[in-house]
Amino acid sequence: MNNDEKNINAPQQEPDLPDAAQDEDINAFLDSVTDDDSPDAFLEQLYSDSLQDLTSDFDTLLKEFQSIDPDDPAVEPADVPAEEAAPAPAQEMEDIYSYSDHEQAQQHVSFSESVQQAMEAEEAEAERAEAEEDAFNLSLDQLDGTEASFADAMEQASASEETERTQIYSADAVRSAADKAAARPAAQRAKQPAKKPAKKSKRSLLPQKNDSTFEIFRKVLFLVSMVVVVVCLGIIANTYLIQPAIEKGRHSKIDDLLTSGVSDAESFKAAYGDTELPTGARYDLAQFYAANPDFYGYLEIPGTGVSTPVVQGKDNKKYLHRNFFGESTKYGCPFVNYQNTYAALDYNTSIFGHNMEYDDLVFGELEKYRKIDGFKKAPLIHLETMYADYTFKIYAVFLTDSDYDSSGWFFDYIFTQLKDEKECREYIAELDQRKLYSTGVDILPTDKLLTLSTCAYDFGTERLVVVGRLVRDGESAEVDVSKAVVNNNPRYPDKYYQRKGIANPYSSAAKWIPNA
Repeated sequence: MNNDEKNINAPQQEPDLPDAAQDEDINAFLDSVTDDDSPDAFLEQLYSDSLQDLTSDFDTLLKEFQSIDPDDPAVEPADVPAEEAAPAPAQEMEDIYSYSDHEQAQQHVSFSESVQQAMEAEEAEAERAEAEEDAFNLSLDQLDGTEASFADAMEQASASEETERTQIYSADAVRSAADKAAARPAAQRAKQPAKKPAKKSKRSLLPQKNDSTFEIFRKVLFLVSMVVVVVCLGIIANTYLIQPAIEKGRHSKIDDLLTSGVSDAESFKAAYGDTELPTGARYDLAQFYAANPDFYGYLEIPGTGVSTPVVQGKDNKKYLHRNFFGESTKYGCPFVNYQNTYAALDYNTSIFGHNMEYDDLVFGELEKYRKIDGFKKAPLIHLETMYADYTFKIYAVFLTDSDYDSSGWFFDYIFTQLKDEKECREYIAELDQRKLYSTGVDILPTDKLLTLSTCAYDFGTERLVVVGRLVRDGESAEVDVSKAVVNNNPRYPDKYYQRKGIANPYSSAAKWIPNA
């Protein structure tokens, strides 16, 4: 059995001090207590010191009691002046109880073990409080006479206040432990580095190995759609913007040739060297011939934008997609039927040119002749060749089919010659059936004709045809457009009636064939 156990179990003896000595010791003890010491801490220190050395004197116990705070170095108790009277017991208890404030209890009550085990603080604190109370009661019995006198004085001060202090101590301790336990996880979480958000994987427009079948299909479909959109935009831009701009730029070169004409052989030779003109050709448009030997003449329709050189190839395909300078273009260049005579006019001279529907370049402005007002604004056609200048009055405008109809026949309007006057009259009768309006211009079998043919878009193979007759010698080139009258029942090609879903009123009419 150790000394502590002996001291605890030894029979307790009442201190043999006179009452005056006891009071003096109590006063000295109370004077040595500073305002910075907590009564709770005192009890803990008192218990600790009693276990270490039950025989130590009271002064040593007080000095050791002041160093119980584990966070601060030990401080020697300040000297208390002798003349300073001991505080009244009631005042002393009030000072002691002032430390039961919640915030001070958190600062001075040491529950290091409870704080470390925050989640079990309430239960552990209850057990610890109970153990300390039992040990404290045992320790008081082992104190010497001075300690017993102090305990008696404390008990005499106020038994009810002691009970209240113990309750406050226990409640504050529990609250402090609970607060620290609640605060600890938050503090620990604050110390932990914040989790970085997971990096989003970069989405690719191209199919990846880890893509699902649906995702691969979706991406492929999207890419194909994008390619189609880009291609379509390119086609649209090329069709409506780029090609028209290029064609207009090329036409400026035509204008340059118009202003660089020569007047005689000498100036022509100076400008174009050893280039030889065809026999009997004039020098008025010799610069066009020098630029392109396929040059036939220059066509112009006053009142419209039609103003272009005309060529003649070895067939009717060469200049479908080639301009006057031989450059590739979808606009082509107006060309004369390869079967027509080069140096003179045949009975019927045919010129073909493109109509792009979405612009008025080349023969696009011929669409204006669908209406009688179009004729009234531009009733004349001028054609200047290497041999002569010609003016034609517009006689008829009609729609026809360049392909065979259901009966295996099509209206041939591009012949060059007719065998006799009778056949010429038959052809004029065919024109009269088909013309959209009468222009007031008369026509004779002996007149020379100029036929302009271009695409129309009522159906795939439709053609818009403008026929002019040559101004006769000594005849005025003026046209009285007031005589123009609309034809209320023109003859259309068979496909027109089929598309309209109506019977062709000319189905039993004679099928005229030139030079039959």
